[in-house]
Amino acid sequence: MKHTHQSYDRKKLAYKLITTSALLAIGFAVMTGCSNSGEAKSTAPTKAETVTSPASSTDQNTDLNTNGQGSTSTSTSTSTSTSTHQEPANSTATPHSKHSPAAAIFSAAKQGTLPNLPKGLGLGTSSDLLFELWGKSESGSTGPMRSYAKYHTDIMLDGSDKVTEITSSDPEYKKLLIKQIVDDLGQPTETVDTSRDIPDTAEANYTINNTSGLSYNLVFSYQTKTQKVNYIRLYFNSKTP
Repeated sequence: MKHTHQSYDRKKLAYKLITTSALLAIGFAVMTGCSNSGEAKSTAPTKAETVTSPASSTDQNTDLNTNGQGSTSTSTSTSTSTSTHQEPANSTATPHSKHSPAAAIFSAAKQGTLPNLPKGLGLGTSSDLLFELWGKSESGSTGPMRSYAKYHTDIMLDGSDKVTEITSSDPEYKKLLIKQIVDDLGQPTETVDTSRDIPDTAEANYTINNTSGLSYNLVFSYQTKTQKVNYIRLYFNSKTP
């Protein structure tokens, strides 16, 4: 009976071991399945992100390229606008309009004279011819200066008694605005502030080269506040022709 009881205990122990092993195997399988399921869940978003990421990158690059093109277009427009706004002044002071008062003054100045002067009077004219045309000046017949108030003109002579400078304040010139002059002749060669000598004044100086190789200066004196022309002066770059 004792042997039978021991045999039963062994069988019972073996059954418990088998049962325990089976339970452990099942538990391990369940744990492994859960772990794999967790990994699958963890991996799935990563795969989705991997697929989605290039698309997002492409969209972003497309936007950047679009913005880049827009920026280039704006830059070009600004450059064009700037180029148009900063158009270089004509160094030869060619009139933009052939029928404007400024163009008429320029055309006459290129010949060494001004529109309000009689034919034959201009730069290089002798004092004898000046006397024949206008007679004796208010300032007398001696010295380099000849003032003719009647004609609103002052004449300067050089050492050879030839006209070297003409200043005219003809009423027709005083009707002009310096803006009209600049619009028609372009930017002056030089702008001089003369407010120290005469308050609120400046001069726009145009250099003119004629076909004979002579160089003249055509100067417009004007009021800086009203922009109205005071007078016009024409003279040789060099005091001797």
